[in-house]
Order: sequence, then structure tokens, then C-alpha cells
Amino acid sequence: MQEIYKRGLNPQQKLVAVNNKFGNTDIKFQQGTSRTLYDTLPYTTDGQSFRFFEDSASRTFPFSNTGSDGNKLGVGETMVVSDIWFQLLTWDPATLRYTSNFIFSENALFGSNLQFEIGNQRVIKNYTLTAGQSAFNKSVGSNNSVIGLDTDIVIPPLLSYLLELRLSQDSAAPAANTYLRCTIHGAAGILAPRTTF
Repeated sequence: MQEIYKRGLNPQQKLVAVNNKFGNTDIKFQQGTSRTLYDTLPYTTDGQSFRFFEDSASRTFPFSNTGSDGNKLGVGETMVVSDIWFQLLTWDPATLRYTSNFIFSENALFGSNLQFEIGNQRVIKNYTLTAGQSAFNKSVGSNNSVIGLDTDIVIPPLLSYLLELRLSQDSAAPAANTYLRCTIHGAAGILAPRTTF
């Protein structure tokens, strides 16, 4: 097991502190949880820009799990984004299921840029995805393509969020019905109207 030492606030403390700045002081009374949100877009050509979570309310499961709130968290909900990863998926329209699902190639992401906005304010700017390369990845293991962020990013309730990925490399056109998925993960708070556990 690898020990990691960090100074400053832990994700839950940062979640409460950021929400307090917005006057949302009841977040500390909501249910703490781990949360994963994803959005899936058609992958037609390399070298294009993907705007994940924008209009995600129009995409249903299994293409997105954001629900009717789309790219906003609901009342009493908040999230700390600590990890991001990308997957390539192949969809079978006959069976309405994915036929393949694998982590997006390290080489395809190398040199690409990621940007993240919350409430039309950029919180990650031109993050070059060398972190997806095993040699540069801070995660344990040589084949881990989860991108661990250096700073925990807090998404408060009711503010829109958007992740833009710009691929840097051109390659052969992907197969038909190929999709690119972006997943964000971290500690979160969800509405707890009666009690917390």
C-alpha cells in the first residue's frame, strides 16, 4: 500500500468550506457519499473538441447518468472532483447494449488538453493529458489511466459544469457506433431530508 501525505483540507472539508462561501451552510448536514458522474458523446473523428456534460439532460442512461438536472447538481447536492477518466465504447443499436468498453488509449490522449468550467468560470485550464501516460501517472500501477487531480475541484449545487476535451492527434476514423465517455469521480453530498448515515 502506498502512503500519500497531503497538506490542507481533506475533500469533505473543502466541500463544506466552498459551499459556506456561497452561503450554503446546510451542506454539512447532508448525506456524505462517493459519486461518479459520466457523459458519453459520439466519437466520429480525432482532432475534434468534446464538450462533456453540456446538454447531458437530453441523453438518457446508459449514455449519461446526470438525469434531468443535466450539468447541474440538485438542491442539497455537491461534489468534489478528484479523478477523471475516459473510455471508448461501442454501442449495438440492435441489442441496445455496449459490446465493448475499454479505457481510452494512452497514446490517443497524449498531448490533448482538458478544461473544466463551473458556473462559466474556468477551474482547470489547458491541462495537458500526459498524466494519462503510465510514465507520468501518479496513481499506483503501470497501466492506470485514471487522472488524479492535484487540486480537488468543488461543484456546488445549481451551478452548471462542463468538461472540454480537445484531442491533439489524428488517426484512422473510428468504427461505426463508437462513443467517447468522460467520467468524473469524488466525494459528494446528497440531500438527506430525514437523517444521515
